[in-house]
Amino acid sequence: MNNIDLTTKFCGLTLKNPIIIPAGIHGRSGKVIKEISSSGVSAICTKTIVPQSAPDVLPCFVEVPNKTGMLNSVFGSDKFSEYWFTEGIKEAKEGDALVFANLAGYYPEQAADLAQKAEAAGADLIITPTHCPHMGEILNAMFPDMNFQEAGLADTAGMTATVKAIKAAVKIPVVVKLSGSHNHITPEWAKAVKEAGADGIGVSDAFGPALAIDTKTGQPMLGGPRGIGGLTGPAIMPLVLRMVLETAMSIDLPILGVGGVTSANDALQYIMAGATLVGVVTAGHVDGPVRYTKIIDDLKILLERNNVSSLEDVRGLTIKRIQERKENDQVAVTQPIVPLIDIDICTGCAKCIPVCAFDAMWMENEKANINSELCIGCGLCKSVCPFNAIIHEYYK
Repeated sequence: MNNIDLTTKFCGLTLKNPIIIPAGIHGRSGKVIKEISSSGVSAICTKTIVPQSAPDVLPCFVEVPNKTGMLNSVFGSDKFSEYWFTEGIKEAKEGDALVFANLAGYYPEQAADLAQKAEAAGADLIITPTHCPHMGEILNAMFPDMNFQEAGLADTAGMTATVKAIKAAVKIPVVVKLSGSHNHITPEWAKAVKEAGADGIGVSDAFGPALAIDTKTGQPMLGGPRGIGGLTGPAIMPLVLRMVLETAMSIDLPILGVGGVTSANDALQYIMAGATLVGVVTAGHVDGPVRYTKIIDDLKILLERNNVSSLEDVRGLTIKRIQERKENDQVAVTQPIVPLIDIDICTGCAKCIPVCAFDAMWMENEKANINSELCIGCGLCKSVCPFNAIIHEYYK
């Protein structure tokens, strides 16, 4: 494990590993950032610094059923921007991680002013969002007469103007964070971010708007006019992972992948899809800072197990594999391959049995068996086996 190199270059910065904490509960103050930095993460983002502090519309967090994620109605930092520029960032910088200032203005010049002050306070990098899926909900709750109107999801003009204003005001790197709301037009937004002059791109913010209802009362479970919020956590990972892949295939900017990471395996998937950094938010919120440390430690073990000594050896590997499918005329394989079961590894846990909708699997002598005449080679059994006892390869 000592030979595993996790050192990562991102937008001209050198980070000790690819795991960072994006804007969230562990970036709520300089004191917290300083404390959480001992977990081993390479960088921590502030909560979104906004011109006017934004108290949370309560309740602001609720777990999604089956522990697949979390809904939140948090808009930005509940601290005044001047706190961050006079105390917060300075104290955060006393920790062991780089400090990324996540910030948003109501118009480009305001965002540039915030960025300039963040840089002067010591921030290592600026991150600015494109769209918050529940911003209108919170603003309309705080300011009922505002009647806030959301911008069109395909309208990149506001982002472009903001990036250009910030870039003109600071020398540190500027990263634009896409919203999950842009998941269906990711390449278009990625190209617009690059053309705007950003140094890097984050993919992505929360999905939404999303809703949870208390069936005992009929009440929305979050605060606000309609109780809607943004969805984070494992439920969104497959969608964000695809967004990262599309971004990496569309532009050559370094990518911060954020969405649903709970393990080293999740983090490695993002890197293989083309991400340079990987953000962990909800898992750390739910399990505490120990989760960040475990992901970093386990990533070293996972790379060693895969005989990989550097992240550069696997970054973007999935893009290469997709190209190989095309070159090998395997873009649409339709002939089934029946899985094989390694009986020496199979523990007889039987998790593969109920997921087979084709009645092709059964237990015998406490081992799983497959009926090759009934099996259609769908692959689901392999994906649910917790011990990798099922061998099923269509692409080599």
